Amino acid sequence: MLSNLTIPSHLNPGDKVAAVSLSWGGDEKFRARYEGGKRQLQENFGLQVVEMANALKGSEFIYNNPQARADDLHQAFLDPEIKAVFSIIGGDDSVRLIDKIDLDIIRHNPKIFMGYSDSTVTNFICLAAGLRAYNGPAILVHFAENGGMHDYVVDSLRRTLFSNETIGTIEPSIEGWTVERSPFEDPSTFDKKRTMQPQTGWNYIQGEHAVSGRLIGGCTDVLAMFIGSKIWPKAEVFDKAILFLENSEDAISADQFTCTLRNFGAQGIIQNLSGIIFAKPCRVPIENWPEYDAALKKVTAEFGRSDLPIVTQMDFGHTDPMFILPIGAMATIDPLRQRFSINSPGCSFRY
Repeated sequence: MLSNLTIPSHLNPGDKVAAVSLSWGGDEKFRARYEGGKRQLQENFGLQVVEMANALKGSEFIYNNPQARADDLHQAFLDPEIKAVFSIIGGDDSVRLIDKIDLDIIRHNPKIFMGYSDSTVTNFICLAAGLRAYNGPAILVHFAENGGMHDYVVDSLRRTLFSNETIGTIEPSIEGWTVERSPFEDPSTFDKKRTMQPQTGWNYIQGEHAVSGRLIGGCTDVLAMFIGSKIWPKAEVFDKAILFLENSEDAISADQFTCTLRNFGAQGIIQNLSGIIFAKPCRVPIENWPEYDAALKKVTAEFGRSDLPIVTQMDFGHTDPMFILPIGAMATIDPLRQRFSINSPGCSFRY
């Protein structure tokens, strides 16, 4: 299935992109933050941002009207002038869209959908419709980054969404990383860059041989919410894949992480993977990061995969800056050379 996904066309300057709130957000108190993200998106990439009908109606409306959220997604895909759909922010409620989305609308109107965190649900809705989606930046966060977007994010977006060339080697961010909170409702903070921590590098904790596989995954917390649903892939979809995982700002413990990993083993997923990559654990003290590495090594051993290449502390997910992961793209983990690459174009060519 991952090898047969429809690959959406790349973006060009001047294209229209839709902004959607599929789980949370749009509150008036965050409007200045949203407008800043919209402005940086337009200025950096020359895109025209179009808010869908319900995107800015506020979190109370968004929560109480899941069908309106689904309608926004449908309309964004049905509009031929819109070339991509970007999530404004994540949340924790996208699971209520699963039975409201018409997969045929997505299947027959392929275009870029990008989000992370709770947007993992929508990424897997696209997967169920046979369309590649992208685990990547959100408008209220990365596009609205204090003091301007991180170069690392801009570069990843250009290589992944504005090109049909092979993405190639992905390096750790030389800018460092941060999880420092930025008040979304306080415009006086928007020009103040967040404090960056020194780059720790990526940790190749297991594996002796280079492996390749197609990318699939998302936010660990969110994946656990829809296992067994109609959009959850059959175990064979994960065969020979590279599973990517990241934890949300809720900072699930290493024990909770272990439980989800064991569920993947119980489904027969871990046994047939090519590799696993794991992001820096968000809002977890750095001295506790080894607990997550230990969980990965423990559970893969429990299911007979002590040989499975694993890379941790990577720059995606809920730490900033992040690189984009196109679902279904071929990637390679080379533990000996300590190299990770995406060996496919992010998008297809548009005439």
